[in-house]
Formats: sequence, structure tokens, C-alpha cells
Amino acid sequence: MKSREIRQTFIDYFKKHGHRQVSSSSLVPENDATLLFANAGMNQFKNVFLGLETRDYTRAVTSQKCVRAGVKHNDLENVGHTARHHTFFEMLGNFSFGDYFKKDAIHLAWDLLTKELGIPKEKLYVTVFQDDDEAADIWHKQEGVPKERIYRFGEKDNFWRMGDTGPCGPCSEIFYDHGPEADDPKNPSVMGGDGDRYVEIWNNVFMQFNEDASGRHPLPKPSVDTGGGLERWAAALQGKPNNYDTDMFQPIIQTAAKISKKEYNSDLKLLASNKELRESVAAMRVVADHSRATAFLIADGVMPSNEGRGYVLRRIMRRAIRYARTLSDSSDLFVQTIATVIGEMGGFYPELTRARELILTTVKDEITRFIATLDQGTEILNDELKKISGKGQKTIGGDVVFRLYDTFGFPVDLTRLMAEEKGFKIDEETFMKHMEEARQKAKASSRFKALSADAAHLVKVSQSVLDKNGPTNFVGYSTTKASGNVVALSNGFEMKTELKAGDQGLAVFDQTSFYGEGGGQSGDHGEVRSSNGTTLEVFDCTKQNDVYLHHVRVIDGTLKIGEACVLQVTDSRRRATAANHSATHLLHSALRKTLGTHVTQAGSLVDADRLRFDYTHNKPLTDDEITRIEQLVNEEISKQIDVNSAEMEHQAAIEAGALALFGEKYGDRVRVIKMGDFSTELCGGTHVTNTAMIRLFKVVSESGVSAGVRRIEAVTGDSAFQYMLRNTHENQRARSAAGYQESWTQYLNSEALGKNATVVDWIEHAKMTIKTLEREIKSLKGSKIDIDSMVKSAQAFSAGGASGKLVTAVLDMEDRQILSEISDKIKDKIQSGVVVLVGRGEGKHPIIVSVSKDLTKTLSAGKILGEVAQELKGKGGGRPDFAQGAGEDLSGLDKAFKKAATIVGA
Repeated sequence: MKSREIRQTFIDYFKKHGHRQVSSSSLVPENDATLLFANAGMNQFKNVFLGLETRDYTRAVTSQKCVRAGVKHNDLENVGHTARHHTFFEMLGNFSFGDYFKKDAIHLAWDLLTKELGIPKEKLYVTVFQDDDEAADIWHKQEGVPKERIYRFGEKDNFWRMGDTGPCGPCSEIFYDHGPEADDPKNPSVMGGDGDRYVEIWNNVFMQFNEDASGRHPLPKPSVDTGGGLERWAAALQGKPNNYDTDMFQPIIQTAAKISKKEYNSDLKLLASNKELRESVAAMRVVADHSRATAFLIADGVMPSNEGRGYVLRRIMRRAIRYARTLSDSSDLFVQTIATVIGEMGGFYPELTRARELILTTVKDEITRFIATLDQGTEILNDELKKISGKGQKTIGGDVVFRLYDTFGFPVDLTRLMAEEKGFKIDEETFMKHMEEARQKAKASSRFKALSADAAHLVKVSQSVLDKNGPTNFVGYSTTKASGNVVALSNGFEMKTELKAGDQGLAVFDQTSFYGEGGGQSGDHGEVRSSNGTTLEVFDCTKQNDVYLHHVRVIDGTLKIGEACVLQVTDSRRRATAANHSATHLLHSALRKTLGTHVTQAGSLVDADRLRFDYTHNKPLTDDEITRIEQLVNEEISKQIDVNSAEMEHQAAIEAGALALFGEKYGDRVRVIKMGDFSTELCGGTHVTNTAMIRLFKVVSESGVSAGVRRIEAVTGDSAFQYMLRNTHENQRARSAAGYQESWTQYLNSEALGKNATVVDWIEHAKMTIKTLEREIKSLKGSKIDIDSMVKSAQAFSAGGASGKLVTAVLDMEDRQILSEISDKIKDKIQSGVVVLVGRGEGKHPIIVSVSKDLTKTLSAGKILGEVAQELKGKGGGRPDFAQGAGEDLSGLDKAFKKAATIVGA
């Protein structure tokens, strides 16, 4: 049975039994700062299990995209070397939210596996929690599983918790027996333990308790959360003990095998006896796995970077690139395996097909970026291995590991891997100290933390309101004024019954016209007046689980729970924010029409003053592209198109062509904003009713955020008009300052500028003139240097059988270009040798080291520079034939030159 058939059979089976099919959530979790990536099917239902959110269904079935390569769940090191470890995998799951429990969950699982899929019962084993007699009895009495095939394990294996407190319960796992042929004769498998013979294919978690400081308490509505890896199901149903031999990986592996012209063979005996085959097979498996993770992460908006999720992706990509290079010199191998992933999986996951161009371009860019430093970093690592090996040591210093990470982009696990391949290990503790020092210097902190006390209090407030009053009734789409009663008050730390004049805190009403921050749009500002005359300033509004939290300052009077109030949003601010938000939709569409459909939103910020839009693209916009985008948006504004909103089923909206926005959390019913045929997006924000209300759109900046992500900032309406007016005045002043009415006009018909020259042409011409003069000045400075006398004072040396001359000198200049040119002239004179030049500067003193090509096999300019710079309290680096850096203290100059002489053997 093909993997796609297994997936569909699973989904259809549970749909037949009353489950709602729910699409996989993004790999980037929505509204969950505690999670790096989606790593289980239940992630998107977390708030449902916690009781913070309700759905219009109590049974669900999903096939969830998952990545485990971060902090807690990290399978990266084992990938390619075991039969079933992966960074990316699909988790099949069925869920009950207070509906059915153990009896039905167990029956559905056993019925699907043994009847629908036809797996022989003798191939299956089950486990239960050691104290869960109920589950054991159900397996034996209801499903007929022999007692000897039911194993009991403790909390480590068969008890599940969401966290230190909260929902928890026993779990029951189903194992598949691949047979003795899957076993390692030297290390036989144990049912429920390590090994490749008995593999867990399904876990049924029975959430029946709530755990707090006082112990476990039964939940009023026990729930079920199940999960089974599709890759493991495919291995079982296709008769393949190794996941990599299934149809989920073989097309990718065969692509790698074809390009590398290497054999793929999974025969355990053959692999055990053939090291070269074993290494190439492991490399193909790593590349196949990492190709899947890379494609899906980029499709979900993650871009390679040096922090957070982007760094995890970069680690995965660079590990794959390095393994791909062990298979083939072709830099195209990893690109082609990625293309195979898109082709194989784009049918069920259309986001792969939509983002194909972005994925492949990002991969090519990362390959180019990494290979540029890979060889240099590898040389440094090999030199370090030789050095410590000569001392009889087997551990690479943490400072070297950090340097490889910080300077050459080597993820620590890649350095560890390369070291282990040669029998060495790394000093992890010292590396982590350097990392922590770097974090402190950058004042950086992890973005993935547990909820703070304040955030936890907001959850408490919202839950209290939900329990007593239900969600806030938001009427702000149609009006900026509403009546509402106070249902909760807080000072930001604890619930209150009243807030007095001068107090600052949170106010919750049963109904509001204030928009709560979300989907990139800032919260509304305004005023609240109570029936007893109390006045409140609302300086922000946020939303927690459909409860609107008004951040207020009491101006006068006392506000009490139960009081009737009138809520008034500041109209002018709402109008400006709505114009910016609608313009963001037009901008998104204009970008896709100008650059291609690979463009997707990667973040946004909309308030009354401006809009900021982050989007996926691999290079800066040209002036022509920006002009084209502005023209498209302003054309739609001038057409006076009605902006329509409608609610519909989520799947129907997507099928109708609506785009989903970054950071927005969608339910089964969604709000769709449509602007003619130009833009259709899912959005819960506030908008203008007609595009003419935006009035004017102007891009003010375009920049890079990270690899593969660009940012546009723009203004609309009055802000756009004032921006353009200010630019016009500045242009006029610039023309005047450039002598437009006097000397500037003489260039209009000149050969240098042409007939239709502008003030920009004049400025560019002036800059070129200045550069020419600067070059002439530099040339004059360089011509005063007595190169012949420097050559005469050269020291002869012999290096590795090759002879040459060493020239060292300190010069009264700090221009690196001139120093480099002087170095080249000296090298031409001596023909074979080393030149070390130090310039006297202000604060920093430039250092240039140059080695003639015939000596680079025995001498490295980078190494010589490093030693020289160290004596001058500086640093630097470069190629074997040329390196540059800077020192801070020239008092060590004599020692520095002597060290250079010692290195070359002069």
C-alpha cells in the first residue's frame, strides 16, 4: 500500500466514524511561544484540551506536519544512522474532546489496523500504564488481545503530561513486529525497548486527570489524543523494516543515487562489511530526510538565519549540504532532492507547490553561502586536529568550535560530526560559555519561553470571563461606538472589583467596539464613560481566547464590575489603521503580481501611522519594481472598489483562492476580505469600505530582514501626502544647493551627463569626480614609498624546501588599498616570498600579509597574520595567499615581525 493511500485510508476511516478532518497546522505554531515547531498532532488543539477554546466539533482527525530538531525533541544526531529517526515526519492522529474515551479509542485503533488495513494480529503488541487495569481489560476482553501480548510499563514510557501541571493521563501504545530479520544479531531487540524489530506505530493518550500542586484530580470530560508516524505505518504495511526503504524516501534517495552515481543498498550484512557503502547510504538518508524538513519549513515561512527557528533550519540545511558534498561534487544534488520532495508531496501539501520557486532559490543561496566558507573552515578544523593530535589530545577546544560557528557558520553539531568522523570530540562546555557570553553582549534572550507571570495572569482573566460570561461580543466591524457592561477588572497582576482614579489596569466588557491586537494590526485607542460618570482612557486593546482586554487608565471616578458603559474608539486613528490594513492586502497582491507567486507574507505590522510588510523574496527590489508595485496599488485605489467581507468555511475560502495571512489564527469559519478581482485574503482585521478611502499609497523603504525575507514600509492617506510633499521640497532644496540655476545647468548638454540630466545625475557625477581625485591622491602617496630600499632589507628564508624573501615594514598610512598595492609591488620585485606590512592609523592599525603563490602549500598568509596580529592586540584572517586585519597596539611591533620571521624560517 502506497503511503498516500495509507494516509487517505486513515482520514477516511475516522471521517466515517464522525470525525472532522482538520488540515495540518503550520510547522510554525500559532500563538504558542513555548514551542519551536509543531512536533505532535495535538499542538493545534492545545487550548481545546486546556479548556481555553471550544470548537464546533468534538471529534477530529488530522495528518500533521511535524519537526523535531530543536531543544527538547531533537532527533538530528540520529538521522540517517537508525531505521526510524527523522527531523520531519507526518503524524496521523484522531482526537476526542470530551466525547469518546478508552473503550471507543481502543476499538477504533484495533479495528482500523487489523480489519481496514489488514495487519495480522500476531504482528501487533500493546502496552498500557502499569496501574491502568481498565485499558488492559479493554484490550483483552473487548478486542481479544492475549494477556501475554499486553505489556505494562511505568510513567517514563506510558504516562503523558502536557507540562508540570495541567491535563495528563496514561497512554497505551501499539507496537509492530518487523520480525527477527530486522534484528541486530549482536544486540537483539526487546519488546518496548531499543532495537529495530519492535516499533511503536500508534500511541493513544487518555487525558483523564488534571495535575496541580495537590495531586491528580479527575477531569470532568476526559479526552483522547492519539498519534502514529506515517513513515512507520508505511514501513509496516510495505514490509520494510527501515523507513528509508519505503516510498516516502526512496524517490528522494534514488535522485541522490543517480546524481552521485553511487549505489544505495540497505542489506544489513553488506552494510556491516562495507564501510564505503555504509557511509554513502547514511549520507543519502540524511540528505533525503533533511530535504523534506527543508522544503516544508521554507514553505511554512521559516528562512535560514542565525537565531531561533531560522538557525535550526540552517543547521539542517548545512548538515545536508555537507553530506551531499561527500556524495558528489555537484552543488545541484541537494537542490534536486528538494525538487523531488516537492514533486512527490505537493499533491497533499499544496503549499510546497506554491512555494516551489522560493524553496529552490533559498536552497541555492544557502549552498552558495555555506560552500564559500566550508573549505576555509574545514582547513582550520583540520589544522586544529593535527595540533591537538600532536599533543596526544582528543578534544577540540570550545574556543575553536565557537570560532567556526561565529566566523564560518559551522553549526556546532556539524563540527561535532566532522570531529567524530576522525575520532575526536569537542569541548561542549567551553563552547556554551562562549555562546552565553555572545548572547550577553548582544543582550539577546531566547524567544521560546514559558508564559511569564503577567501572561499567565492574562490567561487567568480571560478564562474567568469565559467561564462566567462567555466570549466578548465584538461589534467593531460596523461601528466605533458600543454599549457594554463591565464583567472583569484587573490591575494587571490580580483580579479587582474596582479601579479608581489614577489606576491603570485591564477592563473587560461583555460587548465592545475596540479591536483587539491581532493579525499584525495594533489595538484600538479611545475612551470609555460609565453610567456614573467615570472616564477611562483606553491606550491599547488586546485579545486572549476571544476575550477583549482593554488596557485602561482611570481619568476620574471609580469603575466597578457590573456598571454600564459607553465605549468610543478614536475615529481618526481607526480610519488611518483601516486604510493601512487594506493597503497591506493590495500590497501583498501587487508583490505577487510583480515578483511571482512565491511571495508570501512573513509578518506584518499595521497601525495608524504606517504599515510594515515582511515577505518572502531573495533579493532587493529594483527601482522599477517598486514603481510598478506603487502603480498597481494606487490604480486599485483610484478605481474606487468596494471592500467586501464575508464569513465562510475555511476550506471553501482557501479553495476560492483566498490567501491566509501570517500570525492570524483561523477557526473552521473564517472572515474573507475581497477587493474586486485584485485581492482576496483571510483576515480578522478592520478595513475601509472602499479602496478610495486609502487615498494614496507610497513605499518609504525596502530592506532585508533575514536570508530570504524582505521588508517594505509604506504610508497611506495624509501620511503619504506629507511624505511626498516633504520629498518634493527636499528635492527642490537639493537642486538649489547643487547650483541648478547657475553652474549645474552647464552640464545639461555636456558629454558627461547628457541632455536630460537630473540633480541625481549631477550628484553621481560629482561623486565620481571626487573618487577620481581620491585615487590620484592615493597614487601620489604610494609613489613616495621607497620600495627598492625595502626589498634590499629583505631577509632570506627557506620553507619546506622552497626559498624566498621576507619583507617587513611599518608605513605612515592607514589606507588598506594602498598598502595592498605596495605589497603587490614588493612581491613582484622579490618574486618568491612573504610581505608583512603594518600601517600607522588612528586607533586601529591595518595589517597586510601577502604570500607568493609558489609558497602557499607550505605557508599561509592567514596563519602568519593571526600570529602578527596577536602581538599587536588585534585580529584578522584571509586566504593562504593574502590576509588582512588590524592591530591596536604598535608597541609589540618588533615581536610581531620577529614572530613572522620565525614562522617562515628566516
